[in-house]
Amino acid sequence: MNEKEVGSTRLSRARLVSEALGLVQEEGVEALSMRGLADRLNVKAASLYWHVRDRRELLELLAESIMNGVPATRGNGWRASVLTTAAALQTTIASQRDAGRIVLEVPEAINKSDTYGRMKNQLGSAGLQPVEAEDVALMVMVHVISRPQGDDEPAKLELGATASIAVDYGSRGVVLRHGSDMETLIRVPRDPAAASPAVVRGETVKVRRLRGVGHGEIELNPRHPWRFQIQGPTWNTVIDAGGLDVREIKLDSGAAKVECFLPRPRGVVPIIVSGGVVGVTLHRPPGVAVMADIRAGAVGIKLDAFSSAVTSDLQWESPGASASANRYELRISGGAVQLSLDEVATALPAREVEPHRPPTGEAASALDVLLDGVEKRVSSRS
Repeated sequence: MNEKEVGSTRLSRARLVSEALGLVQEEGVEALSMRGLADRLNVKAASLYWHVRDRRELLELLAESIMNGVPATRGNGWRASVLTTAAALQTTIASQRDAGRIVLEVPEAINKSDTYGRMKNQLGSAGLQPVEAEDVALMVMVHVISRPQGDDEPAKLELGATASIAVDYGSRGVVLRHGSDMETLIRVPRDPAAASPAVVRGETVKVRRLRGVGHGEIELNPRHPWRFQIQGPTWNTVIDAGGLDVREIKLDSGAAKVECFLPRPRGVVPIIVSGGVVGVTLHRPPGVAVMADIRAGAVGIKLDAFSSAVTSDLQWESPGASASANRYELRISGGAVQLSLDEVATALPAREVEPHRPPTGEAASALDVLLDGVEKRVSSRS
């Protein structure tokens, strides 16, 4: 019996879960695969399938294990109990790398957990109806699980400073556009049954929309200039940047089906395409200058009236672009397939920075605001 066969005789679901969590802790959830776990256990990959059907079932077991690790807590009164339970959940999520991503990939693990049951009971003791207590408990737990760990209060971005947004690996159906009357850096319509697709870390917004049908919109504060990065593999991303001050756009690593509605540029604005991007459409307002520099093989390129089936080492510019102080510079390296540039975007003016009125009083946390609403709802019935 060889070493791998000996190792397989000592396998169990508990050991698989323990080693899988160790692998995620060291390398992140992207590194979790049946083959990678088998190598870590020094067994043949086929032997794992005696214990789990596939990677999906393994994720279910990991999510269950993470949720089972949340200790039971109690506070003085229903509100303190909810906050104490939320804090215990946050500590557990923070202790395991990518725990939030794992649990949110298996949302049924939340509903099945003892933590969810305890929080429902705590909210029920406040006077909520059972269905209301279920909804609020789920909102609280999803908020805690999806919140970036170690970053409870995102750094405030100075008014007018350049912000960045990255549509991250695996995202699909994301629409980015300018908002109005915004005090926050971004605004995202919230689904109480799902994690927010975007988190703010300092001046950077990270977008990861793995679930949902159609498009999910994220509004950007027009008081800030913006840098965009679509870091694939992603699918079906729309940048509707009319009314924004765009400083840079990067598309890379397999991004597919990207459509950009560009504003008039302020200065020289680079658009960088690299890493095998497929299906890019760039719309600019009529008359906006563009220079293009294609350094590696590209297939199906159309720049206004110019088109080429296969292109390499090409330099192209719209009339008078090299003399224009305000222009886009399109730089393609690493290959691109089906990229087109046209002049059909609506020429909306970029918004000027508006005077900012700082909020008065102490800022309340999202959980405090939610629990204030619970108190008001219960008191209205008294």
